[in-house]
Amino acid sequence: MKFIADNAGERLDIFLVARLEGLSRSRVQRLIEDKQVAVNGKVLEKPSYRMHAGDEVVISAEDLADGRGSITVEPEADMPLQVVYEDKNILVINKPAGLLVHPTASQHRHTLANALVAQYPEMIGVGEDPLRPGIVHRLDKDTSGLMVVAKNQRAFLFLKDQFLHRTMAKTYLALVEGIPEPRAGEITFAIRPSSVNPLKKIAVRMPDGAEDRSARAAETQYRVKRVFGTEFALVEASPKTGRTHQIRVHLRAIGHAVLGDRVYHSKNPKDYGELQALMKRQMLHAYRLQFTAPGGKRIDVKAPIPKDMAALIAQLRKRFNTK
Repeated sequence: MKFIADNAGERLDIFLVARLEGLSRSRVQRLIEDKQVAVNGKVLEKPSYRMHAGDEVVISAEDLADGRGSITVEPEADMPLQVVYEDKNILVINKPAGLLVHPTASQHRHTLANALVAQYPEMIGVGEDPLRPGIVHRLDKDTSGLMVVAKNQRAFLFLKDQFLHRTMAKTYLALVEGIPEPRAGEITFAIRPSSVNPLKKIAVRMPDGAEDRSARAAETQYRVKRVFGTEFALVEASPKTGRTHQIRVHLRAIGHAVLGDRVYHSKNPKDYGELQALMKRQMLHAYRLQFTAPGGKRIDVKAPIPKDMAALIAQLRKRFNTK
């Protein structure tokens, strides 16, 4: 979302509050401090920044737009949920690719949140944002796989603490271009918003002693599980931090973009012929979650590879005659 300042001297947070219906000043300040706002192509972190006439303000948070205050999470009972684990406090859902996690300005219905409040009305109001009832973490719309959701506020805070302290382990499977070398390692590029498109993230190498206030430290561990000739690999990736689009950005940064990724594709994407029809979304799947549930039970759940990824793997095995 983009705004142009007409007058000089107004604080950035006050400028945005006046234009984002339904958002409090404290919420807007958090957005700015979380590096979700750019002025004239530069990400700012100070809500007190004084505007200049003609300043172009871009908000990169994907769920914000004029009229957000009128958006509600409307229950939709006809949306099925694939529940992998459930107890009185939490749910673990296997989200299909193509399903948005929560309502946005451009899509109010047919999201995971709509299905959740229909089947679990006690979740309404759980969390920190009414548009994300019980939702502790997110997956991109076209990423499939496991998400843990809180049924009550106590469980929400308990799970959030594990994310903040990095004690919740998330493991993804990705089909990528080429074969990463070494075949197991750690990617530690910092991640910051693109100066051209703040909705897009880029990986940056930070020399010792260098500072970039818009860049945030990020760490992803990976290992190659299977190779298909010299052209493709199935990679297991475990993010140790929780940056937006982290795995996609990091794998692209080391030269091994996720197949089907239309945002973080390689600089010169190839045409893979008949395989291209099987790459309708990024081939990324959150297949394992390990964490502690409220009450102390250790949870370790897995989700099978979805049909579209399995079909592409089958074609790759056939093409390269691999097991």
